[in-house]
Amino acid sequence: MKKYLTSKNLALLLINIVPLYGVLFLGWQAIIIILFYVAETIMVGVIHVFKMTALYIMNHNNPKALAVDRSANSGVSGLGLIPFFIFHFGFFVFIQMMVFGGFTDQNLIKSFGMLFTGNYKYAMAIIFITKLTLLVSELFWDPEVETKLPDDVFFEPYLRIFVQQFMVILGGWLTIFNKSVMGYLIILILCKTTLDLFIANIGKERFDKMLVQNKSKPKKE
Repeated sequence: MKKYLTSKNLALLLINIVPLYGVLFLGWQAIIIILFYVAETIMVGVIHVFKMTALYIMNHNNPKALAVDRSANSGVSGLGLIPFFIFHFGFFVFIQMMVFGGFTDQNLIKSFGMLFTGNYKYAMAIIFITKLTLLVSELFWDPEVETKLPDDVFFEPYLRIFVQQFMVILGGWLTIFNKSVMGYLIILILCKTTLDLFIANIGKERFDKMLVQNKSKPKKE
């Protein structure tokens, strides 16, 4: 665990703690923070549909993509993954929100509506533009994009689903006798922070490995 708690990850830790600080000391609403994360998950799902569609159109006849060994894959594949993802991913989000609303007695439709009012709508717009920019950069500047099909990226957004699943289940235990959503917010922040640190560490390990491999290559004279 110590390898995650380094000075380089301090900014990541602070970013994840900011929402909790805002709720405790700045009067932010915990339900809004939680629904921002859920709304971002929905955005990620919608944009992922466009990503899988683009990869299929670009590469379903591309020899580089077809040469990748996908023999371990079973079940739905190719173009059929897109409607399957819409149903499967959407179903998870819907059920999680129904359980969350049931435990907390929150009017989720009204609360979601607040995200598109006041300054909240600008934050939503920034999140969407950021996610869309990342998609464009992946499709046009990722050197491995020519080798990818929907099969290869299908599960990418599901880490967010796992975080929300933990939030709903563990947060539900904390709110059995108290309808406050603070328990959910704390679980969400803990799970998201752990996941972010894990992903950041994997990225660092891959980068370090690439550096070692490059140093070990013989230099051309």
